Amino acid sequence: MKLTKQNTRIILGSVLLTLVLVLIFQNSKEVTLSFVAVQIQLPLFLIIAISAVAGFGIGRLLRMRR
Repeated sequence: MKLTKQNTRIILGSVLLTLVLVLIFQNSKEVTLSFVAVQIQLPLFLIIAISAVAGFGIGRLLRMRR
């Protein structure tokens, strides 16, 4: 298999996804999230997942603007 730019992106994306999944599943403790006047208790992995999805979405939106 020849290492092309597309293959490199797929490999790096897979490694990054694996690292994020390991991070998420090792952090199942409940934490309190305080934002402005709202406080909620959620598992830490859920907060990490929401943050990752939000970051991915913002990155995609910024890329589309170029």
